[in-house]
Amino acid sequence: MTVVSGLDGSRYTSPEIATLEREQILLASWQLACHVSDLPAAGTALRVDFAGRSAVVVRGGDGGIRGFLNVCRHRGSRIVDGDPRTGLAFCVQGRLRCPYHGWEYDDHGALAHVPHEASYPGIDRAASGLEPVAVESWLGFVFVAFRRPARTVAAMLEPVRAELESRCFERLRRLAEPQLQRCQADWKLLCEHRLDTFHLAIARPLRKPRVGGEIEIAVCGDDVLRLSSRIEAGESSTWSARAYDRWLPEPAESADPRRRFLACYFVWPNLEIAVYPDQVVISSVLPLQAGQSLLRSVSYALPDASRAMRLARYLNHRVARRAAADDRRVTERVQAGLATGAYQPGPISADESGLRWFVERMRRAIVPPPSRAPKARHKRA
Repeated sequence: MTVVSGLDGSRYTSPEIATLEREQILLASWQLACHVSDLPAAGTALRVDFAGRSAVVVRGGDGGIRGFLNVCRHRGSRIVDGDPRTGLAFCVQGRLRCPYHGWEYDDHGALAHVPHEASYPGIDRAASGLEPVAVESWLGFVFVAFRRPARTVAAMLEPVRAELESRCFERLRRLAEPQLQRCQADWKLLCEHRLDTFHLAIARPLRKPRVGGEIEIAVCGDDVLRLSSRIEAGESSTWSARAYDRWLPEPAESADPRRRFLACYFVWPNLEIAVYPDQVVISSVLPLQAGQSLLRSVSYALPDASRAMRLARYLNHRVARRAAADDRRVTERVQAGLATGAYQPGPISADESGLRWFVERMRRAIVPPPSRAPKARHKRA
């Protein structure tokens, strides 16, 4: 098997490389914005910020969901702020109104009203609508992209569609507000850490906040990795993980062989869909700048207010909170080492298939700019 080495340390610290990643990978990638249930009625909207861009997704009067750059065509003001944590907003009479000068756009992005319009000679309303962004819905989830990706969401996730359709994603509802965690580590490092299974026994020598056992990794097409494990808490697990294993209620579909399994789907380049028996957790790693990122997590579940299910979800959240703290400690420690500039890429084990997949994909995705040869100096005669 070919030897695969990690990425060069500068890939995690260089502002120039962060710019290349933004232009060549991130802006043309699908980002999970919300669930259709988060936009339940005409005029409900959602602000989506990613890689220095901002979009607004709105449900129109016809029931369709559309997305636009969150930038007024008049003076460039951001149009929708939304709730500080969820980004949710409501458009009065289905219109997006700029708070700076009052220009209004309808739910198709067309310019609908301009105060003192007579003072703008020659204004072309048809050419002054909001700039659209790509929007796609898949099994109840809404994705946006600031540049049209090469493949559709459906094409990317087709290899896992059959196994996820049975989870009734369209019926999911949000359990709580999104959780945001700032991390002093590069976005790629957070993604790699989620695909790295070797650290579990070393970096977490004490009680482990994990609800799953041994992890199996499978490549599902070109854009998805599946990490799956049976839910079983051993003696080395925290008490909350053991309690989750004990009290997790059996679903009504008891014949489903996956009822005691956890499956995490990592979707290129920065999304994880973790499917538990009691809930679905969506995690997006959002790059801020080189060496800094934001982890956004939000949980959805099928309606079930039973005491047993509420207990299982509480325990799951408790385990996840402890695991997130451990992950942050480990990744920030690695980032601090990379930032010294002394790191030389080491080999990646053949058994670290998830990590190898991400590193090789990242290496192929970035095309460095052509180097400029130094100008020759001519000696004076």
